[in-house]
This record gives sequence, C-alpha cells and structure tokens, in this order.
Amino acid sequence: MTTTISRLALLPALFLAGTAGAGTIQEAIDHPGRPNSDREDDDRRHPVEIMTFAGVATGDVVLEIGAGRGYTTELTSRMVGESGKVIAERISPDRLIGNRLPNVVTVPDEPEDLSDRLTATGLEPGSVDRVLAFFSLHDGHGDPDDDMQAIYGTLRKFLTPNGVFVVLDNTATPGSGLASVPTLHRIDEEYLKNEILKAGFELIGESHALRNPEDDLESSWFEDTDTRKAGYQDRFALSFRKSK
Repeated sequence: MTTTISRLALLPALFLAGTAGAGTIQEAIDHPGRPNSDREDDDRRHPVEIMTFAGVATGDVVLEIGAGRGYTTELTSRMVGESGKVIAERISPDRLIGNRLPNVVTVPDEPEDLSDRLTATGLEPGSVDRVLAFFSLHDGHGDPDDDMQAIYGTLRKFLTPNGVFVVLDNTATPGSGLASVPTLHRIDEEYLKNEILKAGFELIGESHALRNPEDDLESSWFEDTDTRKAGYQDRFALSFRKSK
C-alpha cells in the first residue's frame, strides 16, 4: 500500500481521483450567476485543481458534508448538471435563495443521526458517487458529542461501491492530533487519515494544490502572519475509496 500511495502522490492531481472535463469546471467557474464573493476566493481555493481532483462529473450524486456558505456547492451544482444532484449538509440558506440552484437538496438538521437525516432527503444506501468534506472534519473531531467513526460508517454506507470520499482540511503540526482544533481550526493530517482508514476506507490519492510550505502551522488559518496571508494556510487534500 505504501509503495502504491507513494507513486500516486507523484502524479498530477488531475489523475488521482478520477477526472472531470476541464471545460466543465471552467464553465462552472465562469458561470454568470456565480457570486463575485466566490470569484474573489478563487486565488486561494484553486477550484480548477481541487474540483478536478475531486472528480465531480455530469450526472453525479454528490454529498457535501459541512457545506458552509456554499462555495463548493455552487461549483458542484453547475458541474453535475440537471442529471445530477447535490445533497448539501449544513449549508447557509442564503446560497439557495429563490431556488437558484435547483439540483441542490438540503439535509435537515434533525434528527441527530446522520443516516436518518440523509434518508430524509430521499437518499438510499449505495447511491452517492462522491462525498466532499472540505474544511469541516476538524470541527467534528473536536466535538465530543460527535461519534466520527459512526459518521464515517454512514458515509461508507451511502457511497456506491466505487464511490470516492474527498477530504480537504487545514494542516496542524505533525503529531499534534486534535490539539490545534479548538484554537487554530487545524488538524493533524496523519491523525485524520488514520481515523478514516480505520472506518473502512483506503487512501487512493492526494493533491498538493493547496500546500504552503511557508505556513508555520502555529497560527489560526484566518490570521495574517509574517510568511502568509490569511486564507493561504497549508492545507491537505486526500481521496479515499471504500476498502474491498
């Protein structure tokens, strides 16, 4: 496994987790209905590289965990098109005002169990092509009320046999585990990777598109430092598939 992953890490992000047509990605980025605030974030978010790495394609059913203000939701909605669907968990309602993204379905906040909440959207086990968890898993691991192994088990249950789980998060000091989560909103990459592997996934790729070797890993990601601007922190990108 180590040798295989080492080879994968040397490949461009384009090939690591499936491919989506570059034109489709660019069309989503250039869509006239896309908010200007999203465009202003593109320099730090690298949408071409990241959405290519995620492998989102026309017709996909995509589950987004911790969608937040919806930057990724907007792009994914345009990319999957009318034949696809985005199920967005914990998304800002402002993103969806006026049904502007009609192929986006929101996950209800209740009940507490994630499996029940996904079922309430009409999702069935084995029906999700891709799960995207962008900058949200550190919060889950930092919340003692969240059983992350149970959550990962639910994601595994709803993915198709060849479905892909794509994770982005803010890098913490190696070996620090969860120590930086409460104050810096960062998580140790190896800790998170091992937690996901333990839940029955295998690592299939990684992208360095969001890496920043000048980040000291000791400051909150949304603060300016002497070596980087806020929002340009070192971030890791990993993709997983269900273990056979």
